[in-house]
Amino acid sequence: MHFQFIKPSDFLAPFIKHYWVLEASDWEGEVCERVIPTGNIEWMFHFGKPFMVKDNNTRLLQPRSLASGISSSYFDVSTQGEAGVIAVTFYPHAASHFLRFPLSEIEDSSVNLLDIYNKPMKEVEERISSGALLKERIGIIENFLMKCFKPCKNNDALLIRKGIQLINQSKGQLKASDLSKSLLITNKSLERKFSQYLGKTPKQFIRIVRFQGIIQHFSNSGNKPLTQLTYENGYFDQAHFIKDFKNLCGYSPKEFLALGPCRADYFA
Repeated sequence: MHFQFIKPSDFLAPFIKHYWVLEASDWEGEVCERVIPTGNIEWMFHFGKPFMVKDNNTRLLQPRSLASGISSSYFDVSTQGEAGVIAVTFYPHAASHFLRFPLSEIEDSSVNLLDIYNKPMKEVEERISSGALLKERIGIIENFLMKCFKPCKNNDALLIRKGIQLINQSKGQLKASDLSKSLLITNKSLERKFSQYLGKTPKQFIRIVRFQGIIQHFSNSGNKPLTQLTYENGYFDQAHFIKDFKNLCGYSPKEFLALGPCRADYFA
């Protein structure tokens, strides 16, 4: 399996964190990966065989192109033979500049981009599938993204960006009520704007950022006692911490650590 990150062009860099590319061959067999909450919205473009998504007892083949909302839980994906995919990872505040509907509509789910963009997306899919070089495929996707771009209301964009900045600075150690006070807006109004532009309420997004901070710690060292980690991340007791962690990724902290070093730069 081959995995790499690619930086976006200068115009798209304020909105897109990176592209990641995964390619797998037939001889590698079925490769399974667990997808855990990252707080990012992603678009995916398959130029090989699409992934199979396994969620509870259901199995569903991904469409050739899709947009995934911010998730509060985990699911498993697996390759189905010769795979190739390019994923666009947006900064949390930025995907709303490229979609024309409230992002709460794809919360904890995904939508076929063909259903949104119809003929233009069909042309993109065909060109990506026939493209020989990765650079050409990235260029096709970037051209399409620039055509989709439409700035949000400036006041709302600044509010969401500042809210996310405060949450990240606190590493998820911030109450939603304190966030609204810092932003000089009511709790209800902030919830409505976060749901529209992120697809999550402030409280839900804070929980994901806190979880990502714990993942980062595990990736960098993972040697702190569980009790210390519990209180450092704002949990009142170890049982609550373990339950919340398992709800988000399907593993207890000890089970997660036993999996070995993870790709912190990918999960962040």
